[in-house]
Amino acid sequence: MRSIFKHIILLALAISVYAQQAPDSISVSVPSADSVIVNTETLAAVLSDEEKLCKEVAEDIMKIYDSWSPERDYKILYPRVKDFVEDFFSQYPDFDFGVIQKDKLGEKLNDFEQRSFVAFKGTKNDKIFEEISRFITTKDFYWGYISKELDESIYKAADKLKKYTLSRKDTLLVDQAKYVESLLLDSRKFDRQLDSIKAISDEKVIDDLLADENYNNEMMSIEFKIDSAKTKPEVQSVLEQLYRDKDQRILGYIASKRKELIENKRAEKIAAKDWWVEEKRQTIFDLYELENARLSDLVYGFITPLEEERSITSFDINDELIKAIHNNDPKAEEEFKLQLKHKFYSGLVGAFGSAVIYDEVPVFRTFRTNVLVGTFLFMILFFYIFIKVKRNREKLFIRRIPGLDAIDDAVGRATEMGKPVVYDCGIGYYTQIDTIASMLILRSVAKKVAEFKAEIYVPTCDPIIMQISEEMVASGFLDAGYPEDHKKDNIFFLAADQFAFAAGVAGILSRKKPATAFHFGYYAAESLLISEAGFAAGAIQVAGTTAVAQLPFFITACDYTLIGEELYAAAAYISRDAQIMTNLKLSDFAKVTIGFLFIIGTIVMTINSEWTFLQDLLFTR
Repeated sequence: MRSIFKHIILLALAISVYAQQAPDSISVSVPSADSVIVNTETLAAVLSDEEKLCKEVAEDIMKIYDSWSPERDYKILYPRVKDFVEDFFSQYPDFDFGVIQKDKLGEKLNDFEQRSFVAFKGTKNDKIFEEISRFITTKDFYWGYISKELDESIYKAADKLKKYTLSRKDTLLVDQAKYVESLLLDSRKFDRQLDSIKAISDEKVIDDLLADENYNNEMMSIEFKIDSAKTKPEVQSVLEQLYRDKDQRILGYIASKRKELIENKRAEKIAAKDWWVEEKRQTIFDLYELENARLSDLVYGFITPLEEERSITSFDINDELIKAIHNNDPKAEEEFKLQLKHKFYSGLVGAFGSAVIYDEVPVFRTFRTNVLVGTFLFMILFFYIFIKVKRNREKLFIRRIPGLDAIDDAVGRATEMGKPVVYDCGIGYYTQIDTIASMLILRSVAKKVAEFKAEIYVPTCDPIIMQISEEMVASGFLDAGYPEDHKKDNIFFLAADQFAFAAGVAGILSRKKPATAFHFGYYAAESLLISEAGFAAGAIQVAGTTAVAQLPFFITACDYTLIGEELYAAAAYISRDAQIMTNLKLSDFAKVTIGFLFIIGTIVMTINSEWTFLQDLLFTR
């Protein structure tokens, strides 16, 4: 009777202890075997369905760990590791493991000890550890030698969580809506707080001055000549007197303090609204991912005591293990197998986490429907404009750019004066849009040069651009009907360096004294050097670039300058190429569309700043 009573008391104590523990704490120490059985059943009863599921998944993972045998890995790896150890000791037979302790204590090592210690660390870290890690993480062995059945069991365990997550779709959406609404309420509070701060009184700012640690009594005694020994009411009185006397130090502090408070609160409001918008855009796939991550954390909570039961630790090749392998200690083989199990476990947990969170990707990502619709609309618009341009290429209106009128005159001037034309395309790569536009203009300029029987020189800063330039000039002469007049040697590579190229072009302009110089492409600091050299040579210069910082130099030193997008328009106007003209028209449509959306968005945000459907429509991940 006394024994039964004792068991009842122990059971009651166990239940009371469990009730005070966290949900993921599932182990209670009870001395009696009978009471352990009853207590386990009691604990299982108080777990929620969700916790029971996570506990079941944790046990599934441990079953995978328990069923995995390291024998195959051991038979392959242990001989290799033993060879590494023996190779080291064959080179350093007198190696003393006490060197390791001496190094930890910071004691000075002699030359032999230093060399042997470095070699030992290389054997341990670079050979043994890396060999095991490489073997266990290669594609053939995945994250350890694992059978197909065990691999499938990982996905079965992960599927339990994913199926549970999918079953909670409605709950997740409702919770998300409540969460976003709470964030919106917080954002509205910031609005009201911002209004209240704008109306803050000067007296409140003075109170903040007294409470501010940066303006304690010592600071005020220096800045405002107030005795630091004064009490707070006395200091308050002095500050109020300074305020009544309109002391500029006090007034300046009040103004700066009010401004600081308003700016801080405005920053909080902007951050709160940005966070609300970001959370509002969460898709159901995002919620699934977050839910799976939460469930994984619960599973790991149940796994922790199971790890402790099995004494699972991090994989490590320690000094004692190497020493045991060298001494042929039978315990070394068992320790090595245990380390392989630890390594396998770390991969097991990682693979499970990946299978739960990242393994499934939706076939059709509904949150990117806007991209699909936008792409279809763009392609329809592109083909419509392309067909229209193709049919009416010559009649299609493109605003005439004054600088283009000067091209014919400039080439004609070169013919009259018997001087050449110099054309450079800047320092951009052949993939840059500025360089591509320059190449199209070059073809048209080369055609004019051929028609007028002039000569053209094209220095380049890149071998690939040189080849493209040569092709453009040859095509221009062919279009004009004078392919035999093309001189291949006039298109050449100068230098890839920015200022070396600038010096080379300046030298050509100084020596050749061309009648005309064209500068179309991407430029940086070398723009002024090149254009000044052309000006000094007396050439008519026409330039064009989208590099805003270089436009003032070209405008100053050149006769005509194509500003920004006029460079692209010039390529379309001169070449009359259907695709280039299509791109030009598409950019016009884009400007109109973006301007329209900007106006609509401004109106909508003015009416209600919480309407974000336009942002949601354009937003994608």
